[in-house]
Amino acid sequence: MPQPTPDREDQARLFREVVLVLGGVFAVQGTDDETIRRVAAGLERVYRRARLNKQATTASQALAPHPAIAGLLRLTEAEGEEP
Repeated sequence: MPQPTPDREDQARLFREVVLVLGGVFAVQGTDDETIRRVAAGLERVYRRARLNKQATTASQALAPHPAIAGLLRLTEAEGEEP
């Protein structure tokens, strides 16, 4: 099994932190099971794509994000990445 590179370790660590934040919000808010499953499936696709260094466009990217989400996406633009 290949040793993870620091970039892959950083990616995995960030992903775990995001999942834990969302899990906490879902628990506090009493989010319904279907929403949690959809979010988890979407995050899994994003994570796998990132690990394979693939870029893909999804239908959800055509939707206007919530203003708070748009603000988070701007963080990545500031770093020179596309959302």
